[in-house]
Amino acid sequence: GVSVIGMTNLPEARLAREAGMSYGTIALATDYDCWHHSEEDVSVEAVIAVLKRNVAAAQECIAHVATTLAQDGAPALSPYANVAESAIMTAPDRIPYEARRKVTRLFESVLG
Repeated sequence: GVSVIGMTNLPEARLAREAGMSYGTIALATDYDCWHHSEEDVSVEAVIAVLKRNVAAAQECIAHVATTLAQDGAPALSPYANVAESAIMTAPDRIPYEARRKVTRLFESVLG
């Protein structure tokens, strides 16, 4: 079977969607020896070397995206930016203080 080591991004993607935030993933492989039979076992040093190249590639990608967004002017709102307007059913004055404090930054437009 095929093994994928790492996070699936599902929890983060769902939470971002729920909060009305745009979300993207940059997934970069470090080695294939766990599933690709023609690959030799890798050393920690080899994985770290690839990891360092991946960090550089991810930084370049993020810089490119940021530059592109800046050139296009103000970034567009996420298509889910107003999702909280129908997501919170409890009246704001009925939400316990501690719960409200934790989510106010995400849902300022709804909780005020």
